[in-house]
Amino acid sequence: MKTQRRQRTKPVPPKPIEAKVSKPEIPDKILKTFLEEQCNLSTLENISLIRAGFLWEKGRIERYRINVWRTTYEMGDFCPNTKIIHSYFVFYYPDEQMIVDKTAEPVDKHKDLLGRIRK
Repeated sequence: MKTQRRQRTKPVPPKPIEAKVSKPEIPDKILKTFLEEQCNLSTLENISLIRAGFLWEKGRIERYRINVWRTTYEMGDFCPNTKIIHSYFVFYYPDEQMIVDKTAEPVDKHKDLLGRIRK
């Protein structure tokens, strides 16, 4: 009595490795110059992270969100307190090596949607 054998399956070809496309970045010198003008970066204390996150590009203009993080340690707290202390939405023109701040002004919290002053 013979047992039936499974048919051999064909080997699966390996998937091609896709090259990761690197995101554009703002050069460090230009970024630090911009932050020095906007928030006096050299005078700030306890800066833990500066992140310039690429958002999208349209017409050779790159859009970025720049966040400056501060970590503070306080007595009695179990863990450090980390906050974004400055945040900017910027346009970066790579041909001109220039950053333009397009951050919207914060909304006045003392006014309602119609512009009336709250009591």
